[in-house]
Amino acid sequence: MRTAQAWLATLADHGRTTGPLLVRIDRHGRLGRVPTGRGCADGRLTGQAVALIVARTAAAASLDSHAAWSGHSLRRGFATETYRTGADLLRIARAGGWKDGSTTLHGYLKDIDRRQASP
Repeated sequence: MRTAQAWLATLADHGRTTGPLLVRIDRHGRLGRVPTGRGCADGRLTGQAVALIVARTAAAASLDSHAAWSGHSLRRGFATETYRTGADLLRIARAGGWKDGSTTLHGYLKDIDRRQASP
């Protein structure tokens, strides 16, 4: 929680109080700058950039190189952890970009239900 609050404060210090949470940082430390013709106009990280960051971080942490670490790991982890703590399913779906009633999302959450109901 403290890390997220510190990041939000950093964004605010750079005049970014709305918009995406995860933005590009260029080699000069500037937030949200987009090279001409590439990336998202508001400076948000692309899915490809997130996947690369996750893969590099997993390798740096010496995690199992045969495991499928990807940006998807973050998305699924977000869904399962917020559900586990009691968040509303519809809000989870909308925040994560799943369609209402997504069978994929429900499949992730069945695992949590099974673990919580286990004696």
